[in-house]
This record gives sequence, structure tokens and C-alpha cells, in this order.
Amino acid sequence: MSCLLHFLVEKAISGDSRDTCEYAIGIGVFNRSAATYSTAEDPIVRVQVGRLREKLKTYYATSGAASDIEISIPLGSYLPVFRKFYGAALDDRREHALTIQPITCITQCENCEPFTRGLHEELTYQLFRTFGKTIVIHLLPAVAVSGVSFSSKINSRHEVNHLLEGTVRIDSERIRVSIRLIDASLGCVAWSEQFDRNIFFAITQQEELAASICGALKHFLHV
Repeated sequence: MSCLLHFLVEKAISGDSRDTCEYAIGIGVFNRSAATYSTAEDPIVRVQVGRLREKLKTYYATSGAASDIEISIPLGSYLPVFRKFYGAALDDRREHALTIQPITCITQCENCEPFTRGLHEELTYQLFRTFGKTIVIHLLPAVAVSGVSFSSKINSRHEVNHLLEGTVRIDSERIRVSIRLIDASLGCVAWSEQFDRNIFFAITQQEELAASICGALKHFLHV
């Protein structure tokens, strides 16, 4: 893992993005033979980079939570991404929270409802793995407790400033997932995107959609 991370970081810093392809990593890190190595037959790079992604997420969610610089490897790429946090920005990252509302199926279709529930579960999981403890429980009706709403008592360190909601529509040719990010303080749409896919009701489709949504959301929030 250390050699793999060192290799990828060095290539990213030097700008050698071509040397971070699966084939180059297999040869440069895992000592595969250039004459016989086949990425289709030997998945070592995909497996180990997947492990490295999880280790980095775990590190920054625990002992590395206060780090000024964060290294991540986006899905679909082997090129590391670097983010630097400064003072107040780091505090904001810890104190602001995102609430996920259940995704709604708005098409009368036999497979739409179970697919939508599965997509919601997968998105919740991937957002938690990406944003950590800034993801809070589904939005519930505010319940007054001694004059203070339940939502405001979730955690005094977390101010829910964004609500994530979405819908799923399905026709004979495609699945369309519409996602909106609502600014809780203003009550307006801060960001919205649509994700179209071919008809395919499977967990892999839910995983890919959730990863795309999560990646777009990270880009918008600059985290």
C-alpha cells in the first residue's frame, strides 16, 4: 500500500498522468513483466487501488481527520486528487452537515420502486464513505423538545445546511435520476443534476449511479 501510494503521488506531482494507467502501475509497482502482463487477466491493480481508496477514507475519517492536506483517488481513475484545507475552511468542513431525504419513485413501473429504494441505500452508503460523519439521518419532521426542535438537537457541532433529495423516472428506454441540493437556510435549489442510464435493474447500476452522484456532489461542494 505504501509503495502504491508513493508511486501514484509521485506521478501526480510530476504530471505523468499517462504513467498512472493500470498497465503502468502493474509494471512499476507490482513488478509484472512487460512482455506477459495482461490487465484483463491479472486484476491486481484494480484490487489494490480499491483497498487503498478504503484505507485513505478510513485514515481521514479517524486519525487523519485534522490533516491540512487530504489525498483521495476518485472512482474511475488512478490519479490522486489533493485538497488543502485552511483554518476556518477545515472547521466548516466539520461543522456543516448534509441530510439525505428518501429518493422518490414517480413512475408506475413494477421495478421502479425496489430499484429506487436500493439506489437510496447505495447513495447513503457512498455519501457516508465520502463525507463521513457530516452525513446525518433522514430528514424527520421537527419535534419540539423543551422548545428546541429535534433536528437542531441532533448534534450541536453539526448545522444541517443542505438537504439532498431526488426522484427516479423510468420509461421504455432509460432510467433518469434527478438530484437536487436544497440550501436549508434559504429554501432554494443550490444545485441540480440529472443522470440518465440505460434500462438495467441491478445492484451494479445502483452502485454506478450512486458513485456518479457522489462525485458530482463532491465537485460542487469543493470537498
